[in-house]
Amino acid sequence: MDGTTRRFGVPDGLLAVGLFGGALVLAALAFVGLTGTGSTQLAPLVVSVGVLGTLGVVVGAALVLFGRLRGSAAIVEGKTREVEEAGSRLQVLVEHVPAAVYIDLADPDVTDGGRLAYMSPQISGILGYRPDELVDDPELWPSRIHPQDRAAAIAAYEEHWRSGQPLRAEYRMLARDGSEIWVRDEAYAMPDDTQSGRQMSQGLLVDITDRKLLESKLIHDALHDPLTGLANRVLLRDHLERALARLGRSRGIVALLFVDLDDFKRINDSFGHAAGDQILAHVADRLTSAVRADDVVGRQSGDEFAVLLNQVRNEAEAIALAERVMTELRRPVQLGAHSIVVGGSIGIAMTAAPEATAEDLITQADAAMYAAKANGKGTYAVYDPRMPVRTWSELEAAG
Repeated sequence: MDGTTRRFGVPDGLLAVGLFGGALVLAALAFVGLTGTGSTQLAPLVVSVGVLGTLGVVVGAALVLFGRLRGSAAIVEGKTREVEEAGSRLQVLVEHVPAAVYIDLADPDVTDGGRLAYMSPQISGILGYRPDELVDDPELWPSRIHPQDRAAAIAAYEEHWRSGQPLRAEYRMLARDGSEIWVRDEAYAMPDDTQSGRQMSQGLLVDITDRKLLESKLIHDALHDPLTGLANRVLLRDHLERALARLGRSRGIVALLFVDLDDFKRINDSFGHAAGDQILAHVADRLTSAVRADDVVGRQSGDEFAVLLNQVRNEAEAIALAERVMTELRRPVQLGAHSIVVGGSIGIAMTAAPEATAEDLITQADAAMYAAKANGKGTYAVYDPRMPVRTWSELEAAG
């Protein structure tokens, strides 16, 4: 404020002059009317003063209005500048967050149902493609979704466009160099585009490859033996349960071999535990090479291993595979200057009954393995119901 007292938006000085001038105009008109034509010589002077006063009011009001307009223009200019600055800050933010921001327009002619209208520069660091390449070629994006994940990703996009519900999907993409990139894709419906009238969607794409690799490693470590890399007891049991479940849908026989290395304590005592670990790793490799590709080799504990034969035609085939395993175990293991022969006793359990359980086969294979050891070691035995069987609780306690 400039310190001037105002009424009705007009400075008091101008308002007083105007009111005085207006009063003089009224007085002059009254004087002329009362005195007749003889007094008209004074009227022009009086009217001029009143007109000047009135003009002062008008000019003052005009100046106030102009000031207000100029102030309004300054406000508008300031607001425009603020919007531009905010837009610049937003652009900097969008283009520097650790994710790619995009805008999609619904387009049923594109495989994933949307045509990219904008893609932020971060996509180059994720997939190796420039934003304009993806915007100019609407089929480039869906073509880079990993073949194994494409159907699920496209279905998620279709549901997003159909329902307007947020898209939340994780899938693999193929980068320009052919590497696999895991992404987290989240998109939200926006008001329809006013120019095209099409649905719009704004999304955020995050590279989650490192997280997925860590998750995969954690899962692998939780289900595999750290020394040999073989399936541990938990994973082996899961494979066994799946194999038994398949018996209800197809005919066949599931066989389980329990392999216990003979006199392994003597090897540990003679050469040390480090040497014993090396021998266990060699045994794991030999067991894996002795069986078929769809069979599963696992380490139960210590020097005990198990082999799941997913499908055998008969007992003879299971025995033949067990003999192949024994042949591999008898081959000497070269450990420095020492050639060490590691033998093993094998118990075989089989079933073709869909109602059989994992516990049934495990306890039976364990009983057959102890029978083989009792028969002189270095041999195999097929489970027979007359064999003594340890309870599941005893097996769990021993493991």
